[in-house]
Formats: sequence, structure tokens, C-alpha cells
Amino acid sequence: MSEGVIPGFERRQLPGDGIEVDALVGGSGPPLLLLHGWPQTRMCWAAVAPALAADFTVVVPDLRGYGRSQKPEGGDGSEAYSKRAMARDQLATMRALGFDRFMIAGHDRGGRIAYRLALDHADAVTRLACLDIVPTADVWARMDAAQAMKMWHWPFLAQPDGIPERMIGADPAWFVRTILARQGGPGFAFPEASVADYVAAAADPATVHGWCEDYRAGWTADREFDEADRGGRRLAQPLLVLWGESGSLKGRNGVELWKPWAEAVDGRELPGGHFVPEEASEAVVERFRRFFGL
Repeated sequence: MSEGVIPGFERRQLPGDGIEVDALVGGSGPPLLLLHGWPQTRMCWAAVAPALAADFTVVVPDLRGYGRSQKPEGGDGSEAYSKRAMARDQLATMRALGFDRFMIAGHDRGGRIAYRLALDHADAVTRLACLDIVPTADVWARMDAAQAMKMWHWPFLAQPDGIPERMIGADPAWFVRTILARQGGPGFAFPEASVADYVAAAADPATVHGWCEDYRAGWTADREFDEADRGGRRLAQPLLVLWGESGSLKGRNGVELWKPWAEAVDGRELPGGHFVPEEASEAVVERFRRFFGL
């Protein structure tokens, strides 16, 4: 696949937690870590990262199991793909760049890594933004018939024995483009260069396996970690929540959904669907500058 470089950014090979993380680094100023989601790569931030680099040192990695970063085996319970393990990757990467304290924003799966990192390593994270998600335990707790139809990919990708890998592997390019079309807002056209990067990543069976291990961990370890924290440990950092009007939180108020998990939360609905960094990139930049620039 391509190098996946955003103009103005340098590609770096950085240490994670026992793996190598492939990341882009650009700009200057306070450190801001941007984490992508599924089934994407760091290129989901291509319209956001350059604008933010004028004010921040922006770090944009491919997640463990995704894109150009390493893809270890999941192990028992897919624990190597728990958000706790994936958060340790990002902590190690930022420390390797000389940043012991930083701000973080994550979309989709990246948002789950972001809030787990903020819970587990509160001293390292100063501000946090989560885009178009609610906590993992809440997703599973609300998984009634209607939610199961809407969020079908959660139980599908979490299936054991290589079932989803084999099915996706029959036509990974079609699968990626179908997910983008179904979860994106009506009529939105993704940048073809970014789509090509997502499709190229999905052509590698190790990437598809990484996706599935990520979601399997969502059913096992991630859910358990969240339930252990529910009603007890909360996010101490200021939290910004942004969600698409036709995205994963459609018809619900993201701020209210996050209040049980955070000491201080603010946010708003933005135009578009689930893929907020691409569908509402200008609004994301504006909100991030206001929130992270304080």
C-alpha cells in the first residue's frame, strides 16, 4: 500500500507497546494525538490534520492492526487488541516523541482507545475528544433488536474461528466501500485518495484479522474494563463529544450519554453521518481549535 502521507507531515516509525507504530508527525506547538477508526487508516484526518498543524504538534498514527502499523496476534480473549493494550501503544509513541502529557482526539475505534487511555493514564492526557461514539459497555448494554440491526458489524466482526475474516476476504474492496456508503451521510463523497488507502489496507488479510481482533476485544476485555469503571472511575479531563446528525448517535444527545462517564463534558451534533472527521472537517477543526486551544 502507499505511504499514506499527508502533505506537510513526516512519516515516522515509532515504538508502541511491544510493536512498531507507523505515524505521521507535523506542525508545532502543544502535542495533539489524532486516532482513526474502522475500517479506515490515519488518512481519515487528511482534511483536519494540516489545519491543526498551524497551532499544534499533530501526531497521526495507524492503529495497531491497521494500515502500516504492526499487526500482532490477539492472544487469549483477543487481549492484545483491547483498548487498554492499544492505548499503551499511543502512550509509548508519544513518550518516544518527548511528550509525557498531551491532548487526544479519536473517532470511532480511535475514540475508544482515547477514552481508555485517559482513564488508565489520567496524568498523561490533559484534554480529550471522542467523535460519534458512546462507551463500549453502553453499546453492548443497549444491544436490543433494533440496535443489533443498526450495529450489525459489532457482533459480526466479533465472531470467532476466522468467520468474518473469510467472508470479508472474498471481496474486501467492496466491503470497505459498502461500509463507507452505509455509515456516511446521504450523498457524501469520500476523497478517493483516502478510500484507495482504506481499500489497499483491507487487501492485506492481516489487516482484516486486526479489525476482527479489535472487535472481539470489544466483546470481551473492553466491555469488562468499562463495566469495572461504571459508576466509579470517571474521566477527569475536559471531554468534547461531537457526533453526526445521521451517525451512530442519531436522535440522541451525546453530551447526556457521556455525563455518567465524565466530570466535565461538552459537545454538539454536526452535519453528516458517522465519519465526522471527513464529513464535517471544517467544523471539527473549528471545534478542536476552540477546545484544545484553551
